[in-house]
Amino acid sequence: MTSLEADRGAFKTPTLREVSRTAPYMHDGSLGTLEYVVEYYDRGGNRNSGLDPELRLLKLTDAEKRALAAFLPALTGATVPVPSSYSAVTDTAEGQRATARPAHGAARARR
Repeated sequence: MTSLEADRGAFKTPTLREVSRTAPYMHDGSLGTLEYVVEYYDRGGNRNSGLDPELRLLKLTDAEKRALAAFLPALTGATVPVPSSYSAVTDTAEGQRATARPAHGAARARR
């Protein structure tokens, strides 16, 4: 993010929107399910020198962990129709949604 030593290992936190469609999780794809992600954060992550001090044990009960993992897919919505002036939204090989962009010439046609 910057060249500052304090920023070593920093990255932009992704949105939770569409989270159930974006497995595997974490920056390295090491966690395959939302249940594993909840367990990871509940135990405070993996101890290392670059771990953010704000990341700590959550001490969730088994019922709370199940409820959280069950809630996260609710952040995934239905597919919304894209106007014909926009190109199709597609999934990339990495499982991410590609941004819809105006079809060639569409922006000029509205002027």
